[in-house]
Amino acid sequence: MNDIILKLTQFGFSTYEAKAYLALLQKNPAIGYEVSKIAKIPTAKIYETLTSLKNKGTILSSSSEPVQYCPIDPKVLLQRIYKEFDEKMESLNGLLTNIAPLPDVDLTWNLSGYQTIIEKIANVIQNARKDLLVSLWPQEAKKVREHLLSAEHRGVQVIVGIFGEYNPGCIHTINLESCGVSSQQRLGKRLNVAACDSNEVVIGEMAETDNETLGIWASTPCIILTAKEYIKHDIWGKALIDELGKERFDAMC
Repeated sequence: MNDIILKLTQFGFSTYEAKAYLALLQKNPAIGYEVSKIAKIPTAKIYETLTSLKNKGTILSSSSEPVQYCPIDPKVLLQRIYKEFDEKMESLNGLLTNIAPLPDVDLTWNLSGYQTIIEKIANVIQNARKDLLVSLWPQEAKKVREHLLSAEHRGVQVIVGIFGEYNPGCIHTINLESCGVSSQQRLGKRLNVAACDSNEVVIGEMAETDNETLGIWASTPCIILTAKEYIKHDIWGKALIDELGKERFDAMC
């Protein structure tokens, strides 16, 4: 019985209505008091429940005194439910298929956890089709090395800045070790950035503990531009150090 009541509530019956309808299937016809006892519905609620069922066309009532109630045939009830369900599905189908897609929406997601950020960096690298600009610490570069090489092999212009001696094997790999020290001192973490095709960027602050490793993924143009300019800034810094020497560069800074 409980299963039937649950199923009926899924098709618009209240719990009291489902119980009352089942009671009338068991005793037909029945007066309100009898329905209340069989269905275990409070007397104060039984006539309100029976009136609601009558308004729905699920039960019928006599004009005699005392008023007697009888249920419509379950087959008729099921046919009605089928019909109403089909009509709702057809209406919903029409409404859903007519929803116009929104224009491209710029998104920003907060990221946390070392592995989550590494996976997102790898995903950005895999999504690159034309150009890929990244600045990575050796620890993180080693984890996405195969993705970097794969991007280069499929024709993506890959420029990799590494804050250390490590070389992942890409043609355009630049040692930015001299530029990474100051950022790590200021941030207290290893800042890793990967931007592709001006479509998306991941910025990750890699800490020694997982819960302190945070970052963002964004498709917002201004964030992507800022991240790419940050990498270019470091590359230009390295070029200036090579050209002017570290002492002269530090003096200029």
